[in-house]
Amino acid sequence: MGLTETPRVAVVGAGFTGSLTATHLLRNAARPFDLLLLERKPPFGPGTAFTTSLPCHLLNVPVIRMSALPGEPDHLLRWLANGGSGEPSLASESTFLPRRVYGTYVEHTLCAAAESSRARLVRLVGEAVSIEAAQPGARIRLRDGSSLTARCAVLAIGNPPPSDPLGDGSLPASRRYAEDPWDPAALEGLKPDDPVLIIGSNLTMVDIALALEHRRHRGPIVAVSTHGLLPLPHEERLPAAWESRALAPALSPRHLIRAMREEVRAAAEAGVGWRSVVDSIRPKSGPIWASWPERERRRFLRHARPYWEVHRHRMAPENAKTIAELCGSGRLRIEAGRIVGVREGRSSIEVSVVRRGAGAARKFDVGLVVNCTGPEMDYRLSRDPLVRDLLERGLARPGPLGLGFDAGERGALIGADGKPSTVLFTLGPPLKGLFWETTAVPEIREQAAALAALLGSRFFSP
Repeated sequence: MGLTETPRVAVVGAGFTGSLTATHLLRNAARPFDLLLLERKPPFGPGTAFTTSLPCHLLNVPVIRMSALPGEPDHLLRWLANGGSGEPSLASESTFLPRRVYGTYVEHTLCAAAESSRARLVRLVGEAVSIEAAQPGARIRLRDGSSLTARCAVLAIGNPPPSDPLGDGSLPASRRYAEDPWDPAALEGLKPDDPVLIIGSNLTMVDIALALEHRRHRGPIVAVSTHGLLPLPHEERLPAAWESRALAPALSPRHLIRAMREEVRAAAEAGVGWRSVVDSIRPKSGPIWASWPERERRRFLRHARPYWEVHRHRMAPENAKTIAELCGSGRLRIEAGRIVGVREGRSSIEVSVVRRGAGAARKFDVGLVVNCTGPEMDYRLSRDPLVRDLLERGLARPGPLGLGFDAGERGALIGADGKPSTVLFTLGPPLKGLFWETTAVPEIREQAAALAALLGSRFFSP
């Protein structure tokens, strides 16, 4: 069947980003078309972030801010109140939901949109490894050798695996090294008393520490990161609203930090905490980032990023209490330093760490090393076959600083020739270099709604 014979749109990736894009396309459908939702690792809907089954893995944002639909801020709250989770006690604005419950909500929202849509949702299991784009559409080739055609394709590929902490590929391929912390087998084979070393001290580290505590692990846990900073906790109650007054896109990172401090002082005088100030800046972070020249963006990444992230990406209060207890008991220790070597022995793995301010390396013999350095967003280093194919054939080019893809209006991929594609689009994490803050629900739901509206008007209007 030719590209022009069947109206189709393909969404590559059925995690949160892809499912939300599909939801909006289905809700907006003005006439029948096929929506192909392609996922290499089902289920369809939750994605990696929300498939965890552990009750200790909570959202790091309260319910009232986690609606999947930008025009309905109480959509999630209503779903909970109507028994969607089967746990009535969760139906509160300030609740930090278990992530598995949120995954169920995303899946329900997608299914509800499909049931009432004029379009037909087609769920397909497979891995896209190549896309050929040419008027009037796109051909998507899968790893099994088959292919799909569509009028347009949305790359909702989410976050990639972590980067190589040593940067030289020397880390051993070993059962004692968990390269991907979200691999279901990451903690398999670990003995209850084995020491564990986690590379990174971000929210992913928190998740691994919580998972170890949940399984009653007794061995010591050491988390090593460059600055040794832990994410700060949310308040148990919803913070007061604050409207940022002094920030403008033209601010350099240095001036931004100075302005934030002034904002925090002004808020404190009004009885409002620093969390409200950070939350008020977040919607403006994209324009601020975009206004900076490359040298200022690099300066932010070198000097300010760790401090922004521990204030911006906060722990749920219950999780923060558990982490504080683990640190207080000595079972979890946070070290500021860098990994300079890893060597596997007969019964353990030896990690050499140079502490911040120290000259000599200290060696840790542990039963498991877990890489929690965060997603490798430099697509020039990507091992994903689809990303590599798009870059190699010039259908896409790296975004600013090499982060993600470059894109035009509403996520249209920009090719090596500098022209925006008319059939290939993306959103969410691949736009990291353009907007920086583009990996969480508030940003993705807005992008998904805007992209669905564009595609609907361009390809599937009556």
